[in-house]
Amino acid sequence: MAEKFIKHTGLVVPLDAANVDTDAIIPKQFLQKVTRTGFGAHLFNDWRFLDEKGQQPNPDFVLNFPQYQGASILLARGKLRLWLLA
Repeated sequence: MAEKFIKHTGLVVPLDAANVDTDAIIPKQFLQKVTRTGFGAHLFNDWRFLDEKGQQPNPDFVLNFPQYQGASILLARGKLRLWLLA
């Protein structure tokens, strides 16, 4: 069980999307391992990159904006409201 925390201080990324599908968060092609860690590189892969290999960043996607590099909290609308990135 994860340790509870009282306070988290970090940079918040506003994701202007509601009811984000879990396949958008971590696309199925990256869910081929047993562990529950190490998915960060593939977070929103299909939205973050313009090519299938994940080498050409989408400049219009919020997680690629320079001001949000190193962010640890993702804030969205609807069912996915708060996601701890760190």
